[in-house]
Amino acid sequence: MPELREAPCPRPPLVSRVLRAGARVRTASPVHHGDFVGSPIPTSGHVPHWSRWEKSATTFGPTARVVTTLILLSTLLPAISYGNIVFVLRFPVAAAVVLNAIWAKGWVVPDEPDLPPLPVDEPPPPEPLTAATRVWRIATWTLGLGALLLFAYGPVPAKAAVLALAAIVIPWWFFRGFMDR
Repeated sequence: MPELREAPCPRPPLVSRVLRAGARVRTASPVHHGDFVGSPIPTSGHVPHWSRWEKSATTFGPTARVVTTLILLSTLLPAISYGNIVFVLRFPVAAAVVLNAIWAKGWVVPDEPDLPPLPVDEPPPPEPLTAATRVWRIATWTLGLGALLLFAYGPVPAKAAVLALAAIVIPWWFFRGFMDR
């Protein structure tokens, strides 16, 4: 087995133990002064940074953080006063998760100075209603309101028929009207 020479720079203890054991060592990424070599180092202008006290794209600002924390903690007092022991026992676990999300650090990228606004696209004009579309809308609204009144005031077999029909028509309407867009 070839003999290993000492490197000119000091190695962490784990690397030394692995080298003494005769195994090969691979580095995952070159490191420079405790940071990855490829990380950008801003030298001027708007410097992005981590902050708990500034609003970022994924976190609240300081006022909202304090308000949401107070709202969360305010739920504990009524639970204790009404004797809701299950809530009191589960509250610390839930509060830890929620408070961790509320007070998470956010990556703040300061705004660039006065950029021109993006051009606004005009929405397309609405399509004109044809006679067939008007008749279809009036018929569906009439049938829907009739089914609602029948369900509210009709006999039990009519209510069952309305429920069965609604179980078929509502998913069809949803998938045809909203999912086809």
